[in-house]
Amino acid sequence: MKRCPICKARLKPETPNCPRCGSDLSIPLSIEEQADSLFSQAIEELSKGQFDEAVRAVEQSLLLKQEPMVLALQQFIRRERKIFGMPNSTDI
Repeated sequence: MKRCPICKARLKPETPNCPRCGSDLSIPLSIEEQADSLFSQAIEELSKGQFDEAVRAVEQSLLLKQEPMVLALQQFIRRERKIFGMPNSTDI
């Protein structure tokens, strides 16, 4: 997280509280970590050819945080499924 979601102040890495407004950032930081972990899990599952598991991890990550790289992975999975003639999940 680069900026405080409350006052938009710049944050130092792993700052648990905003230096400007004092907001507790532990929950948003935890959510961000979970989203990042799910993104990594999706890539790992995709590298093993586990498309369904990768789709689930991407969907869960996007529910937590909309990140450009996760959205790009979502589009990649859609294209790969189409190329290999796999049915596309309506959720992805």
